Amino acid sequence: MLSDNVNALVIGVAIGSVYGLIAIGYSIVYAATRVFNLGQGDLITVGVLLSYYLLVVAGWVGLAAFAAIVASVAIISVIEERVVVRPALRRADSIGWFITTLAFGVIVRNIYQNLYGNAEARAIPSPLSSKAIQIGSVVISPQELLAIIALLAITVAVELFYHRTWWGHAMRATSEDRDTAALRGIDPGRVGLLAFAIGGCIAGIAGYVLGPILFSDVNEALSLSLKGFLAIAIGGFGSIRGALLGAWALGMTEQMVDLHSSAAYEPVAGLGLVLLVLIVRPTGIFGGAAEREV
Repeated sequence: MLSDNVNALVIGVAIGSVYGLIAIGYSIVYAATRVFNLGQGDLITVGVLLSYYLLVVAGWVGLAAFAAIVASVAIISVIEERVVVRPALRRADSIGWFITTLAFGVIVRNIYQNLYGNAEARAIPSPLSSKAIQIGSVVISPQELLAIIALLAITVAVELFYHRTWWGHAMRATSEDRDTAALRGIDPGRVGLLAFAIGGCIAGIAGYVLGPILFSDVNEALSLSLKGFLAIAIGGFGSIRGALLGAWALGMTEQMVDLHSSAAYEPVAGLGLVLLVLIVRPTGIFGGAAEREV
């Protein structure tokens, strides 16, 4: 039984890393603009479907496909910022971004669903071996291990960017008060554009990493969006470390419920964890600390 619990926790970290790759994209945009990008799940799905098209249909090699996927999704994200988010942010009291990012996500979803058609989800090749890795009683696939490594690498890179670069400080300052930041020489428009570009790059990376795990499923966007939202609600909106911790906590909770009860209760377990955390700490685990740092 102990080995089963340990294996469930490790798999929970792997599955949680999938959620974390989604949550970090949310957090970067939110931390810089106070906008919750409701189209982030659709951007990741675009990355997954582009992985299928470039690797399977077009026959591209891995590195070229990876670069094209990341660049393409980043461009779509930048278009979203320019066309639907920036106009909504021109009014300080506006929450129009809620509707515009939702609408943008729906439009993007409609486009890729029509392009892909009614085809069933198909496997996407991975540059890694398909043979499972076994360490003692723990079994994990190379693709899941890659998701963990990708999440950790992105988390470290973003934290260094926030704390070691001028643009990182500018993004955090803009999220606190756009008008005051502008008076101090920071261009909120450029900061928002950069945040969406970074969020798009991460969505593209996530799409490439998650493609072999999720397959070419056009109906994953809503589920991805929800899991990412739950992760940052647990960890704290705008906190990168919170996104990682919240995603892992969510993944491990779901796997433990699956082991000891039934997979049917996984959604209930995730929502229950969110409620428990928010009752104890309404800003999320790292939410308050992130606000004070700015």
